[in-house]
Amino acid sequence: MDWTQRVRVRQLMTLIVLYESRNMTSAAAAVGMSQPAMSKWLYDLEADIGAKLFARTTRGFQPTHVCDELIVHARAVIGEMERSKRTIELAVQGAAASLVIGISPPAAPSLMPRTVHRFRVAHPTVHLEIRENSMDMLLPQLRIGQLDFCVVRVEKPIVDKNIRYELLYREEMRVVVGLKHPLAKKRRLDWREISQFDWIGPVAESPLRRELEHEFALAGESEPSYGIETSSMLMMAALLQKGTLVAAMSARMASYFESLCQVTTLPLKYRKQSGIGVLRPANAQLTPYKTAFLDALKTEAQLIDN
Repeated sequence: MDWTQRVRVRQLMTLIVLYESRNMTSAAAAVGMSQPAMSKWLYDLEADIGAKLFARTTRGFQPTHVCDELIVHARAVIGEMERSKRTIELAVQGAAASLVIGISPPAAPSLMPRTVHRFRVAHPTVHLEIRENSMDMLLPQLRIGQLDFCVVRVEKPIVDKNIRYELLYREEMRVVVGLKHPLAKKRRLDWREISQFDWIGPVAESPLRRELEHEFALAGESEPSYGIETSSMLMMAALLQKGTLVAAMSARMASYFESLCQVTTLPLKYRKQSGIGVLRPANAQLTPYKTAFLDALKTEAQLIDN
């Protein structure tokens, strides 16, 4: 019998614990095994697979490249099992299916509400869970199958054999301030002038942060210091109402808050352009409902882009 037919979910969970701890003793304690039992379990698993999963090196207990590859699939299996449990619970309650969508803040005010409305009109019994977070927090969830799609701001195409990427539309960045800010009425500005103010920064790993740093570099200026960092656009807009803070948002997000009379966009020369894209696991099956959601997403993206 092939080893894949014998492996159990608990074994995959044990492997993940060992992989993350890189320590036989602590991993054994975490899963309620003795160290000798853990060692025998690992020996038997390696014998089944026909390859070493861990090696003792000068840097300690290290996973091999075979283990690195296996862990990707182990996490995906565990993620799918967790999703299956939730899907069955929702099915019992009457849901036809369940989709979990991750979004970054730039997609929140325009693209996603319109997409959700379009999809729900056609498929009212499908349960949707929408998780908003920064891209660096969403990608790990996508990789292990906890998300069906991620709709996020991206600087450039994502090269990852486990993820499929598709650009939906181009999206520029804008620098914004509150309506009472000293710069709010300026008709001409350069990047040096705005670098002198206090900034609310996008979180360090976000595409928007890298775009902002790129704009400053193109202008020959050092990036500003960030007294506050947040991935929440609502928090950012609220903070801009007080004092002399400056922040960066996507162009459509800035337009949304301008329509609410909460911010004003500064007249700067913007040269960097990225986009809003959709990501999905490369090996995940596109069910009819997933296909329908993807179609709704692309339709609304095209309407926004036009």
